[in-house]
Amino acid sequence: MPQFPQPKHDKDPMAYVPLRLEDYDISPTNGFLPTEPPLRRISNPYFEPWERIMDKFNQYLLAHHIRRLVRKMPVLDTSKLETQAEFQRAFTILSFMAHAFVWGRNSALSESASDFLPASISIPWVSVAKFLQINPVICCAAVCHWNWQILDENAKDPMDIDNLGTLHTFSGSTDESWFYLVTTAIEAKCAQGINAILDAVASVEEDNMERMTHALHKIAHSLRDANTLLVRIYERCDPYVFYWKIREFLAGWENMAEAGLPYGVLYEGVDDTDTPSLDSWQELIWRFRKYAGGSAAQTPLLQAFDIALGIKHYPTGKQGLQSSVSDARKRLYELGFSEPPVANSYLVRMRDYMPGGHRRFLEDLAATCRIREYVLLACSDQMLQAGHDGDLQVSMRQAYNECIDLMKAFRDKHIMLVTRYIIAQANTGPLMPAPPVTSVSSHIIPHASHTQALMRARSSDTPPPGGRLGGDSLPADPTMYPQTNTHSLRLAQPTRVRSQNHHALQSAAPSQASFSSTNGKGNRLARKVEDGSVVRGTGGTDAMQFLKQVRNETANTRI
Repeated sequence: MPQFPQPKHDKDPMAYVPLRLEDYDISPTNGFLPTEPPLRRISNPYFEPWERIMDKFNQYLLAHHIRRLVRKMPVLDTSKLETQAEFQRAFTILSFMAHAFVWGRNSALSESASDFLPASISIPWVSVAKFLQINPVICCAAVCHWNWQILDENAKDPMDIDNLGTLHTFSGSTDESWFYLVTTAIEAKCAQGINAILDAVASVEEDNMERMTHALHKIAHSLRDANTLLVRIYERCDPYVFYWKIREFLAGWENMAEAGLPYGVLYEGVDDTDTPSLDSWQELIWRFRKYAGGSAAQTPLLQAFDIALGIKHYPTGKQGLQSSVSDARKRLYELGFSEPPVANSYLVRMRDYMPGGHRRFLEDLAATCRIREYVLLACSDQMLQAGHDGDLQVSMRQAYNECIDLMKAFRDKHIMLVTRYIIAQANTGPLMPAPPVTSVSSHIIPHASHTQALMRARSSDTPPPGGRLGGDSLPADPTMYPQTNTHSLRLAQPTRVRSQNHHALQSAAPSQASFSSTNGKGNRLARKVEDGSVVRGTGGTDAMQFLKQVRNETANTRI
């Protein structure tokens, strides 16, 4: 049996701590999905202003009415939400409305992306996100984890992909529903893999190779299901529809200057409550938020498998330390545990787009799990050189490598999907050219005169240029929604982020003309790219470089 040498530290960072899924809001039957289907509606009539918009969400978006309707919404008090399911429902529908507001249009087809969110969305969205411990932006949890329904409760497998439907989409298309449901079904099918990870962790503590091998086989079974489901996306999601009609709404506001959001998005009523005290528009720029959009990297499922199997990811463009198996074993014998490498910062940041319980599970799993180390130490030098040893060690090693091969196969399939659904579409261009977008972002304050106008508006209830005053969201019944008057709202002021070049930025401030969107083809996320241009994912990264490196790092983990 493999024996872990004592680490050369006062405290063993690899000490075993048993994990319980229920402590992290993880379902033993559905994994990172809720055990019960998400709410279709918040029953409290107080929240009807949200639900009424969602009742006809696709029609309003099609008719370019979303921005007008959102501005008229009252600012609802989220303390009236009572259950976890209600908070999840609130986060999902606010995410859909927020991204429809930012990336959708009003009445003009040539209208650009909005660089601010009105208080009617931003205040409750930030509050709900704080409760769920997740960033206030659309994410995998909003569209896949909390956005599904079971069609037939009596079906043999209620969570089978052909028995699932979505609650909401941006486009109203079956293509978009299917795109979300593939991920939802993968999460459900892989629930047994999450349970198997805990079995494997326990087997290390017990020094039980047989239990470890059995757990690895169950993980492999889940990964085979995931591979099978992933390629089913081709059945009902058309690449053209996805890229040109759906993908844009899933984008965030980080690294999105080319799409019309050079500074991100300002959350009205949250980050600008002391706007009259700001002496220049440059000061306001530092209040804008930048978040990545929806990304597959935000599912805790794949990161859990990575952690469990010891797959290390490094900063994009840099080669990791995971070289040879012999070197890895040598480090184990010398140190008693694997030294944690510098992680891929993007993947670590994506944990902020996961619910708090799921994020803590990944952190605690990383501090507890040493499956790869156990398998490594079970493999003798002769086994590594000649490929044979005792039957139990051979079976365990084969089961581990099968898991690695299936993770690589999954990432190969993901790269093919990105190539077909994003890269090919971006290089081909739309069937119908989009109208040019030349509007200037009037919500950013470019001159002192605009700042003064905003200050006057704050004191006189007169909407400022761009309509950014929360007062235009007053409801018909102010007695039911007294908190709608945003003049009385003063949330905690966020920490202002400054760079060392802050004063240089002020001195080199752009003129109003520089805020104009690039003409036509360059101001939307869904657009044809020029030769050699980087195609960014909705998370704002160079999609192909990132995915290929993650795939290669997975392959290099085989023992």
